[in-house]
Amino acid sequence: MDTVKDKKRYEKYLILLILLSLYLSLAETLIPKPFPWLKVGLANIGGIIALEKFGKQMAVEVVVLRILIQGLMLGTLFTPGFIISFVSGMGSLSIMIFLYHFRNKLTLVSISMLSALTHNIIQLLVVYFLLFRNININSKYIMFFIFGFLILGCISGLITGIIGEKLLLRRSKKL
Repeated sequence: MDTVKDKKRYEKYLILLILLSLYLSLAETLIPKPFPWLKVGLANIGGIIALEKFGKQMAVEVVVLRILIQGLMLGTLFTPGFIISFVSGMGSLSIMIFLYHFRNKLTLVSISMLSALTHNIIQLLVVYFLLFRNININSKYIMFFIFGFLILGCISGLITGIIGEKLLLRRSKKL
């Protein structure tokens, strides 16, 4: 970014994408779901747009700031829920950025699905180590739950990817 105008434009889009992510996260609470903690992941659309239009630096900024601001707004900063969200969000964003290097071979939908699957796997691992490490998880009911959770994650990644792809029909050069 060589000019002040480019920097201001970058900051405006950064704020816009963070607000979009926060708004979608809030709107997502209105969607009926089978479990209260289950989310479709619409807030990740801001990160997908940032990655596609502006690059990985802005995608990282959007996701990190969205998670931090959301934790502050909900009063959950540094709680187990926040830690789970932060660690799994950073892990899935890392996979998304890695997969984006293969954008000429992968669609945003496939990148979104794989990063959602990664998000859920990391989420399950963090939950296990934070809360349930002393519990035997070899039960068929727990395995059924895990399998269902991962399938729902792929479906949510599909939905988020399709929405992101539709929003990005007009491609423009990165800042």
